[in-house]
Amino acid sequence: MSIWTETITKDFKELYKIENLYKTSFPENERIPLWFLLWRSRKKFVDYIAFYDNDVFIGFTYLISDKNLTFVLYLAISSEFRSKGYGTFILSEIKQKYADNRIILNIEAIDEVADNNEQRIKRKHFYLKNGFQNASFKIIEYGQIYEVLIFGSNVTIEEYILLLKQFTGVLFSLLYRPKFITGSC
Repeated sequence: MSIWTETITKDFKELYKIENLYKTSFPENERIPLWFLLWRSRKKFVDYIAFYDNDVFIGFTYLISDKNLTFVLYLAISSEFRSKGYGTFILSEIKQKYADNRIILNIEAIDEVADNNEQRIKRKHFYLKNGFQNASFKIIEYGQIYEVLIFGSNVTIEEYILLLKQFTGVLFSLLYRPKFITGSC
């Protein structure tokens, strides 16, 4: 592997690849409009990064940080490069770059009746294998339950909300109202 990165902006030369991977990797209800991601990526606390192996695009991440907390909003690897170590490599890079931070992310909760339950199980196993563990809460957004996974010490609901408020801004934070499930997660 000869991995290198490039910051994604509205002028990113291969933005169409980001958009295609974004649309094929995440269900519509989980996709924030691309214009909003690009607009917020200009903020100092956001890292929107494309990953390449030599000159081949392999994936991207969208990271939001505040104080000692980094949220992996999106991590996507092109289908032809999955299960080849790239996801683990990128997570290692994130952990190294944000070594002093707790790292959090959301995944669709395991649900035996979900059409993609096998994919959900594999995804959770991938993150557990890479050192993540369940947080003390889950989130319900638009009727979908998400497990919150953490790398490092626990994150509180209040910290989670503050981080997302910073990302969304005051106006959008008034519209975004997730519900939380606490207890044995």
